[in-house]
Amino acid sequence: MRKLFLISCVMALSTPAFAQTIDAKGADELANTLSKYVGKTALSNGILKVTPEADGYRVTFSTDAFLKTMPKQDLLKGSLGDYSILTKPLPDGTWNVTSGNIPAAAFDVSGPKGPESFHWSVDGGSWTGLFDPKIGTFSTSTFAYDAFKLSLKSAEQDIDASASGAKGQMLAKAAASGGIDINMTQSLANFSETIVTKLPTLDAASEEGEAAKTETPAAGEPVKVTLRSGELGSVAEGKGFRNRELLDLWAFVVAHMDEKKLNKDGQDELKLKLRAALPLWDKLKGEYHFKDFNVETPLGNFAAQNISQETNLDGISKDGAYHYAMRTNGLKYPALPIPEWGVPFLPTDVELVIGTAGVDLDTVVKGAIDDMDLNRDKVLSEGFEAATAAQFLVNPPKLVISKSLVRTADAELTVEGEMTFAGLKPASHTTWEMAGFDKVVERLNKAAETDAEIQNYITFVKLAKDFGTEVDGGRIRWVVDQQADGSVAINGNPVKGPDPVVEPGSEDVIDVPAPDDEEDNPDAQADKAQ
Repeated sequence: MRKLFLISCVMALSTPAFAQTIDAKGADELANTLSKYVGKTALSNGILKVTPEADGYRVTFSTDAFLKTMPKQDLLKGSLGDYSILTKPLPDGTWNVTSGNIPAAAFDVSGPKGPESFHWSVDGGSWTGLFDPKIGTFSTSTFAYDAFKLSLKSAEQDIDASASGAKGQMLAKAAASGGIDINMTQSLANFSETIVTKLPTLDAASEEGEAAKTETPAAGEPVKVTLRSGELGSVAEGKGFRNRELLDLWAFVVAHMDEKKLNKDGQDELKLKLRAALPLWDKLKGEYHFKDFNVETPLGNFAAQNISQETNLDGISKDGAYHYAMRTNGLKYPALPIPEWGVPFLPTDVELVIGTAGVDLDTVVKGAIDDMDLNRDKVLSEGFEAATAAQFLVNPPKLVISKSLVRTADAELTVEGEMTFAGLKPASHTTWEMAGFDKVVERLNKAAETDAEIQNYITFVKLAKDFGTEVDGGRIRWVVDQQADGSVAINGNPVKGPDPVVEPGSEDVIDVPAPDDEEDNPDAQADKAQ
């Protein structure tokens, strides 16, 4: 809700109409403009207030007033505090926006397994931004706070988290293709999260002479896990983000929120706004990371120098690509219950980069907008759904594996390639490379001296090397091609032929047994034969 409120402020401030005079009339006009994005009842119920203050306007959002408008219930009790910003019009038509408070929150919930509580507090929080009506958002914005604390308590689990030294920045400018280019970064230091899981105990019970065990929420020995990170950060980048069109769409939704049915004119207008918001963005990238990451568990301490995840998403297009990456580097382990010879095979680095390419969302989304009818039992027709499914079978997206790897103390295995699924028949081309192959065999031979079963693995490992090709640096390469007919070749050498083709009426066709009622009813079979 807080994010929605800030977005509403952005749209409201997109015009300098209130920059001339700071008075009660201007405050009312600003409040009415804001109500387009939060609803008129937000004003009448005291959820949203705008008042003149010095040379600007104080905009306050009351979460307590908002909660009072909800249906009476005993499930949620508490307060999320009030949030306010001070908006000051500047001579060049931009607006200076500041906030010196990030409210604390505390509430209790009656959960299915007992009471639950949530507490949040921020010390020394501040936020400032410069809103530019020409681009419909903040050209610059920064925030910082000294520390935060979060606490979640329940019958099954307790979570306590904290961090210090948080800061963030947002920069935006007009994009040549429409919309805005936006960049957001934030980081915090000394992140810590402790999770205490209260394991249930098993009480023995006797029922009709047989022993039975029932699970009860008795307080057993809790399991404690603590996560720590020297730095937690995130980056978000958007190219051609259609901010104005999306907020226009939201304003339309708010304006028609109380209507049980949307008439034809209303649906036509909605479809126009949906199309105007496409492709949503040209490019969208998001990344977050942990540095100096540690996990303290009952088994011991696990650690990583860096852990990160990243997404790269095209907008709605006829040939879109959507990629995901997960990288974990500098892994360290406690003493684990595995054989000593297996320790060098534990990964030190893992990187997985996968995605899709050639995704035609443009045809699907535009077709769905044209076909939809909010007054039908099914918003999308069965004909549209069937046509979309058929098109997917004919031209499904391509799975792409960008260079991914697993690295150990002695070796590194990489893979990259792609896979298609035309007609639901997979076909793939992947390249695998391994460095340190001989070192792996050497360790396995050493382990086989004390564990004879390992010798079986060595046979398969050596066979794998025979299928490979040695390339620069002593690396072993396997180029694996799988065809849609099921045949497989490694480095051009066939290792599996095509899957057998089953002709209709052949002995390999699986007979479908007749329903039981036909087997037991000769008359029914005779009627069917006629």
